[in-house]
Amino acid sequence: MILQHLITFCRVVETGGFSRAGELVGLSQPAVTRQVAALEADLGAALMDRTSRQFRLTRAGELVYEHARRLTAGVAELREVVDDLVHHDRGRVTIGAVTTVGLGLLPPILTEFSRRYPTARVLVKAGRTAETLERVLHGEIDMAVLPTPVSHPRLNSIPLGKDPVILVCSPERGQKLPSPVPLEDLSQVELISFQAPSRFRTFVDSILEQHGVYPNITMEFDSHEAVKMMVEMGFGVAFVPQSAVQADLDSGRLVRIPVAGLGELARTTSLVLRRDSSMTHLAADHLKQLILEQFHAKG
Repeated sequence: MILQHLITFCRVVETGGFSRAGELVGLSQPAVTRQVAALEADLGAALMDRTSRQFRLTRAGELVYEHARRLTAGVAELREVVDDLVHHDRGRVTIGAVTTVGLGLLPPILTEFSRRYPTARVLVKAGRTAETLERVLHGEIDMAVLPTPVSHPRLNSIPLGKDPVILVCSPERGQKLPSPVPLEDLSQVELISFQAPSRFRTFVDSILEQHGVYPNITMEFDSHEAVKMMVEMGFGVAFVPQSAVQADLDSGRLVRIPVAGLGELARTTSLVLRRDSSMTHLAADHLKQLILEQFHAKG
């Protein structure tokens, strides 16, 4: 029963209450309360601070939650591995991605995967880089496609290819700018930027600073989609990953602006997996191989 108790406890922590957790695991609130109490009795420690009016874990509760997440994820992976051994033609694979990478690069890969393995299922979880890495480390997802390489003792980071970072604007604004734009003029152009702090913003700012450029940022947003929309409306120019705007460049909604003297700006798209992940379930291995195949074909 302790496994079920751990699952129930995780749902209580994640939802912040007993009623909602009960809905997720199919139990009444009293039953959830009994399971948490039984878990505390079995471990010999209080997991929740019941003297506080707000939901709060004790130190023991925090430790139990971290271990419980790994255990329940491991059990879920075990079930999938066994299911794949019994049913070779089906399985489930979960992949994480930063939103920009997910929207720009994954759709054709997932389409081809579905064509080749129609009975397999793919779940995509989008998020920021740090959040996605945590999911990989905790075994919540099988792999992740990220816009930069990762250095971590528990992770393998496989370079897939370069994703150029380019300056874009609307066609109307592009007609008013010199081509190429002199590097020293960048500080005078109205720049729409991804919000700080973020890895992408830090990357762009550091490159510009190396060239003595301190941009005139007039708008900041927390998504590349929002940045792209404002650029299309003519409010300014923006540095964006080419993968995020390739369709807009192809359709003519945006144009690329060359910058004299800036050189190439590019990040390395990478496939990230846990070192202890042997890819024993076929669906995950098939998707991994397809991703490597598709990027190798592009290169």
